[in-house]
Amino acid sequence: MSLIVFVCAAGALAFIGYGYWHGQQNNKQLEQIGFNAPDAAALQRMDLASFTVDWDALRAINPDVVGWIYVPGTTVNFPIVHGTDDEHYLKTDFYGQTSWVSFGSIFLSAANAADFSDANNIVYGHHMNDGSMFSPFADFGDADTFNGHRTVYVFTPTANYQLTTFSIVHCAADDPLAQTAFASEQERQAYVQDKVDRSVVTVAGLSSAADMKHTFAFSTCDNLASNGRWVLFAYESGSTAAASSVVADDSNINPEDVAAVSEAAKETAA
Repeated sequence: MSLIVFVCAAGALAFIGYGYWHGQQNNKQLEQIGFNAPDAAALQRMDLASFTVDWDALRAINPDVVGWIYVPGTTVNFPIVHGTDDEHYLKTDFYGQTSWVSFGSIFLSAANAADFSDANNIVYGHHMNDGSMFSPFADFGDADTFNGHRTVYVFTPTANYQLTTFSIVHCAADDPLAQTAFASEQERQAYVQDKVDRSVVTVAGLSSAADMKHTFAFSTCDNLASNGRWVLFAYESGSTAAASSVVADDSNINPEDVAAVSEAAKETAA
């Protein structure tokens, strides 16, 4: 009996190991196809407009691709997809495959506009045991790690965005952080300030909430028994996009619509 148990356990471990290996190979292939991260020296010489992604090649694999996230100095370097709900890409990878060891995909919330034009853009990714996907963000609760990786890049088919992180929040899975629209500028600023106040890391020299416009929230599981979330917040500090207003005002937004979106977002788990 013990031999049977051992063989079954060994088989299960081998299957899991293969699943991780397969996911890693897919991720490496996507980097080669879509965006090869520059080395540190090259990065210092590059301006925002010089980053290029092969969108045609990525769309040929998955037409749901809407962006690419890259965090220098980490393993975060992945395409971002956008679906009609926040369930499909939890277990479906960029190639449309599912497996027992599910890497899923990095995905923009279905509640968001696909062009990242909302005042707050919510992006989800798994916390994988091999350190891939959004796993590095779980380490940002350490002040040195957070402060050593303040820059996040999000590239889209129409614009490149340079983001500066301003908060890392550790929260429960049902914490209503995933708000994409605001009834007024005052409400938006209050939301941003709340994330500053709740940050696990105290960030010195931050801009005011009024100046931190066009924000992003990157959410991943904490892999603890409590089933919590790590959410990294960042604001746009550079862009190749034409100037436009991404912050809702109370003359154009119906508060009832905002409430409905916020309520739906509360039910989403990354």
